[in-house]
Amino acid sequence: MPRPRCTRRIISEIRACSIVPFMDDDKLARELFAGADLVVLESDEAEALRLADLENLYQEKAAQLMGISRQTFGRILDRAHRKVADALLNGKALKIEQARAPCLERPPFNEKFKSGGQTPFLNLEEITMKIAFVSDDGTTISQHFGRAAYYVVLTIENGKVIQKEKRSKLGHTQFSGQHEEHHEHGTAGAGHGFEPGAMERHASMAQAILDCEALIVGGMGAGAYQGIKQAGIEPIVTEMRSIDEAAAAYIAGTLKNHIEYLH
Repeated sequence: MPRPRCTRRIISEIRACSIVPFMDDDKLARELFAGADLVVLESDEAEALRLADLENLYQEKAAQLMGISRQTFGRILDRAHRKVADALLNGKALKIEQARAPCLERPPFNEKFKSGGQTPFLNLEEITMKIAFVSDDGTTISQHFGRAAYYVVLTIENGKVIQKEKRSKLGHTQFSGQHEEHHEHGTAGAGHGFEPGAMERHASMAQAILDCEALIVGGMGAGAYQGIKQAGIEPIVTEMRSIDEAAAAYIAGTLKNHIEYLH
């Protein structure tokens, strides 16, 4: 015999009793919803919901179909879940933002970077994105990720840089007393940055740029490279020294990723 169904404890106060189709006119929609707060579900968030929850795909496969990393897909899906839960449980109106046409299509970053090829072509006419650089002076790319003073973050819109900002960056000096990636290699032949605690340090360094698509450096250890990738950010090792010139090459899709320079 089947086990008897246990009593479920439910403490949520459900404020919505129905879901109706939305319309493009925000003002009319608000009137119909009696002034309810509006939650906007972005087009990429809706797509993530479709792939993960409706199509029941694994995140790795869904991320490939969207042309993004699995970590980025996970963050998008998490935002979508929170927004839908907020709308359903708090009685808010839910609007799904329509994607701009044509939709952005690009191959997954990792397939290019595994072979050390050029950065994949990005149709930056259709998106707004941020990319980060490590720097010591604000104009040139630092050749050592761990020792760099700060990040320079560029916001790109319509294929042009519209904003540049400096952000604080954790480095070796903040982790004094711990094993540093340039002192120990961890596993023999694995490269710098695989010793105990290294991944946690790299994750801490990446916290300031989690909203960025890529991190461009002049040099870094193999452990740091993997740590940045695990944070959902694509690391690119370049020979170029000028931030402005490297940014222009990235936008044009001609910035080569020299993973052979990892140490």
